[in-house]
Amino acid sequence: MKKVLLVDDDELIHELIESALSKHSDTFELIHAFDVKSAMAILERDDIALIVTDLVMPGGDGFQLISQLHENRQDIPCIVMTSYELPELGQRLEGKVFQLFKKPVMSQELAEAILRGLKSQQKRGDLGEFSVVGIVQLMETEGTTCRLDVHRSSDHRDINQCIVQNCKEFRGSLFLVQGTVYDAVCGKLTGEEAALKLLSMEGVQVSSCFLDSKSIVRRVHKSNQNLLINAMIQKDHQREAESEDAAEAAPPQQKLLDEGIRLCERLEFSQAQKPLMSFVKENRQCAAGWLWLSRAVTEPKKIKAALAEAHRLEPEHGDIMEDVEKARLLGSAAADIKVIRCPFCYAPLEPTATGCGFCKACLLTESASLTKLDPIGIEQRLLRRAASRFEKVLAAEVNPKILFYAGAAYLNLNDFDKALTYFDLLMPIIQVDSRHQKVAEQVGQIVEYIASSQRLDERGPRPEQVRREKQIIDNQVNKRTVLVVEDSPTTRKVIKMTLQGGGFRVIEAVDGVEALSKLNDDRPDLVLLDIMLPKIDGYKILSILKKNGDTKEIPVVMLTSKNRIIDKVKGHLSSASAYLTKPFKPAELISVVSSILDKHAPESVKAADLQPG
Repeated sequence: MKKVLLVDDDELIHELIESALSKHSDTFELIHAFDVKSAMAILERDDIALIVTDLVMPGGDGFQLISQLHENRQDIPCIVMTSYELPELGQRLEGKVFQLFKKPVMSQELAEAILRGLKSQQKRGDLGEFSVVGIVQLMETEGTTCRLDVHRSSDHRDINQCIVQNCKEFRGSLFLVQGTVYDAVCGKLTGEEAALKLLSMEGVQVSSCFLDSKSIVRRVHKSNQNLLINAMIQKDHQREAESEDAAEAAPPQQKLLDEGIRLCERLEFSQAQKPLMSFVKENRQCAAGWLWLSRAVTEPKKIKAALAEAHRLEPEHGDIMEDVEKARLLGSAAADIKVIRCPFCYAPLEPTATGCGFCKACLLTESASLTKLDPIGIEQRLLRRAASRFEKVLAAEVNPKILFYAGAAYLNLNDFDKALTYFDLLMPIIQVDSRHQKVAEQVGQIVEYIASSQRLDERGPRPEQVRREKQIIDNQVNKRTVLVVEDSPTTRKVIKMTLQGGGFRVIEAVDGVEALSKLNDDRPDLVLLDIMLPKIDGYKILSILKKNGDTKEIPVVMLTSKNRIIDKVKGHLSSASAYLTKPFKPAELISVVSSILDKHAPESVKAADLQPG
């Protein structure tokens, strides 16, 4: 039976998916791993046919697993399900994963994707990415009569379709009768010439289909052993030619510059110094090397010296001229101080700086600096360029530091919705590591600032496509559950992060229709209900809940941006348990929700809460 490996750090998701996919237990067996390390151990130990993995996990991330699979096990289809949503994510994973799902994912969709993945592997003959020579030797041992189709590993399309469409990815076919090569086709080549070309190929996918030997015309008359020896010689010549071409195309020194730039983009300036210094030592006439070195070093004297070299070589280069202006911010700073870098524009700053004098961004080093956010005064071009740079890094790895500064970039740009996307991804990573306690406190203060700000996204109702699906629970079952019904994505994220920080489990709905659907699938302990909603307003939903015998006892807190007396009166008359006005303070929201849930808790639960220990 085929084995499917599920990799996710949430035990409850494992339970839900296993339960939902139980009807397919006769088709595949679900194997469980809760982190990347154990997943790699299982891959070495078991014969895994397909992998389903999350991306964001404490102690490691799914990007590492996907990279390992792409390099070493391209025969295993990989399905990704994640709430990690970035503009370049799909593009970065293209060619590496079989399918990408955004959480929550419907069990039926996931099951269908798994079955398609297993089927696609079967269509490729389960031969994987062995060398063509190895496959032919195997077929010779077994005396197999078949056609072996050779194509690029990244091409998962049907091979016959590739032939019809004359795809460049298609390489050719070998025809075997009882294990002996009888014929071959590779582009315009046929017979022995084509066979040698195909047998010398590496990094290709091989699939097989059985044929009637009567349909094969013999055009190759040499033995397999003779063909294989000549193919190996041809392969050696090919490797030597490729090595010479690569050496000419990309000098080894270029790798040092690329590595230095990559480390600077990850804000690891001290680590970037070594490769950049090695690069400029051998390439003193390269202005780009001096520019990036000036961004990595921390002493004002070295910064100005590196910039002087860059400016001497390319005095009209825009980035160099801009960095010369940045260096002037240091003025007459002491030569022995070590500067810090603006994470957004790389400007050198004094160690105690809370903002950048060049791009005018707030660095968010302390809670008091939140009051200095100035979306009008900042250099938006530089902040948007930084945000794009951070997204490129995050599309390749889960990096807590970059997640924080990506959120900070959008916070400076007054885009609260995108800012919360990154802080929401960051919180589960830093909460499990005591080393990130200060950062966790900073994120908490930022969320409170957004929640209390008058600039919450309060645009009117707008149509959204409602996905009717079962909510995959991402917290523990024994936590009290709050259903948040709110159409503004920014406000909904603030509420979610606030409640989760207070120990509650949160399920979400964007309108009344989805809220009523969620109530059929999951019974919350409390409903936090916005009044101004599309389709059905909050008062109507409240009325429906109170008239239904199954839901009438669920307490409801009304939430609105309005502050009129008539709204409060209508809220009380509609049997709401409480009324909150936006913008709210997170502490107030937690206090109100906790107080109401305590009042509605069964007496047995209240008594248990009073017991010591």
